[in-house]
Amino acid sequence: MKREAYEADVQMLIRQNRFLWLSLGGIVTALVLALLVAWAGMGATRTVVTPPKIEKSFWITDNTASGEYIDQMAQWVSYLTLDVTPDNVQYKSELLLKLAHPDYHGALQQKLRVNADKIRRDNAATSFDIRTVRAAPDALAAVLTGQLKVLINGTPVKNEIRHYLARFDLDGGKAQLIQFKQVKNDDVKAALADAALDAETDGSF
Repeated sequence: MKREAYEADVQMLIRQNRFLWLSLGGIVTALVLALLVAWAGMGATRTVVTPPKIEKSFWITDNTASGEYIDQMAQWVSYLTLDVTPDNVQYKSELLLKLAHPDYHGALQQKLRVNADKIRRDNAATSFDIRTVRAAPDALAAVLTGQLKVLINGTPVKNEIRHYLARFDLDGGKAQLIQFKQVKNDDVKAALADAALDAETDGSF
């Protein structure tokens, strides 16, 4: 009788041990899968590097890019900078900062902060209707010409033709903004010459 009870206890312990080992195996498997998912997600930070709508095909390498790419990136920068309202200026400023070269980031951030405060304070809205884009892919730059309109409290206060220079650097095939400023005309070479004389890329709009 005692022998039968003993054997029953042994069988029960074997079943319990088997269950514990299976449970432990399931926990270890789940932990390994969780670690793999976490590892795969490390560094997966989303960065906006191209316009959301691609109008033309382009090519880009580590240190050069096609004129079409520079053209579209310059238009994207002008959209984020010059087509703003009190409601979207903060959002567009944050997108633009993701494109900024590290050496330009601080100056651009300060300029965008001042610009956003002014837009909200004046209840202003600006728009830039692009007429032409002259790209210089060898210099990773483009000059945009268009009609700048400014409204304050819904009243038009400015409507004029303006020219803006956008310059980029390439880092691992990704465009980084190094300058965006108003220039005198649509002559790219003249604009680049003026930019070369400008010791600080202050990002004036």
